[in-house]
Amino acid sequence: MLCAAAAALCVIFAIFTLTKKQSASSASSAAASSSAASSAPAVSEYGTVDSFDYQNFTYSDGLDANGYRTGITAQDYVTLPDNVAALPIKKADVTPSDSDVQARIDSLLSQYSTTQAVTDRAAQNGDVVNIDYSGTVDGVAFNGGTYQGYDLTLGSGSFIPGFEDQIVGHNTGDTFDVTVTFPDGYDASTDSDGNTVELSGKEAVFRVTVNSISEPVTPELTDEWVDSTFGTSDDVHTVEALRTYFSDALYDQNLEDAIMDSLLDNAAFKDLPSEVPGYYACMFLNYYSQLATYYSSDLNTLAQAQGYTDANAMLGASDTVITHLAKQDLLYQAIAESQGIEPTQEQLDAAAASYSGSSYGDNFVHQTALQTAVMEWLKTNAVVS
Repeated sequence: MLCAAAAALCVIFAIFTLTKKQSASSASSAAASSSAASSAPAVSEYGTVDSFDYQNFTYSDGLDANGYRTGITAQDYVTLPDNVAALPIKKADVTPSDSDVQARIDSLLSQYSTTQAVTDRAAQNGDVVNIDYSGTVDGVAFNGGTYQGYDLTLGSGSFIPGFEDQIVGHNTGDTFDVTVTFPDGYDASTDSDGNTVELSGKEAVFRVTVNSISEPVTPELTDEWVDSTFGTSDDVHTVEALRTYFSDALYDQNLEDAIMDSLLDNAAFKDLPSEVPGYYACMFLNYYSQLATYYSSDLNTLAQAQGYTDANAMLGASDTVITHLAKQDLLYQAIAESQGIEPTQEQLDAAAASYSGSSYGDNFVHQTALQTAVMEWLKTNAVVS
């Protein structure tokens, strides 16, 4: 249980994990996505959406039985730093602070929090309000501006500036107007007839109904709570042991991050083989395609709801992430090639237990275990001082 809460997930799955989350709306995504959307390239440097067979993507695509990229020798594309077997890492850069550990504990407590209905007062910051809303600009409803049953944490800043503030003070059952202004540069939407509705810098009026108000109840951090929650599953029985657990986990993750940052900064890359960034582009599109299908939508509509003109622009905005993942992929393989690293059976079993679904496949499981083995080798040989 604690492992799931504390372990640092692979970058790939931190970004693309398939979870049934609420789809983005114009109100909720404006502040977060308007800047990225307005500056995103119209098309990815790796190709258009139609050039990728993302509908049939599996995680083992392009991998051989050893977890290597089929037909690709990574050392042909990346020159590893001379000190790869003894990377210098500053201890101060990887040692977690007390505040870092406390943040993990606070996050853990939040995961175990419950909610209770609020019936005797108005909504306030920190509450979760379930709302229906429908937005108009110049009296015209636009796609992405309507949602029913959205759970919004007041004070989270996840909606357009000013939206959440205007809900504070209202009670369950209230229906009222929220007036906000879309950020400059926010992409246009369309009305029900397909006509363009400009949103950039425009005032919008959202008709909002508060369906319910609830507040989080966080458990008190005591030895008794730690023991009852994690004593059996993780052999962690006290608050102090919990702090040590998270401190060790953070140190390990910080060390892995520092090692990878050092490799990315000091390795020399030639042009990337198209198969590798193409793999991650397919992964990206497959994730969002499944998300769109879950909400009975399509890629372009989902992209527009996040502030992009279409799916090509959304993909183009992810080029930096795709390039980063491709380089990281090649680094792992190049080190495995140069050092003759192979995963242990224990690492293979752990990867198989984590990725047992049919969409992953044995070759992806082997790659995951191989990358674990490479990182363990790097950590063992790093010079931390």
